[in-house]
Amino acid sequence: MCTLSVRMDDQVIDRVKPLFDGDSAMNSWIEMVLRKAMLEYAEQFARQQEQERENTLILNRLKALEGDPDAFFKMTGILGKPRASFSWDELREEAIHEKYGI
Repeated sequence: MCTLSVRMDDQVIDRVKPLFDGDSAMNSWIEMVLRKAMLEYAEQFARQQEQERENTLILNRLKALEGDPDAFFKMTGILGKPRASFSWDELREEAIHEKYGI
């Protein structure tokens, strides 16, 4: 376990300190909140990195198709398979509903 030094505005501390049963309880709460925030931040960063890797992979695979007359037919493998419940009819109906409201 590591120890961090964190600066807080005195006015904020003075405002929340009476809400806790001593400094130990306040420190425990701060540690819990900070831990949760740091884990969420790390997960967000990991998701962004994974998305960037996927985007780069797709872009590289698309660039490899330049000049290939059969490139259109090979794109299905690049863009992935549609979900099992995918339906062209459902997609068409959604598009008509969005465009014409029917």
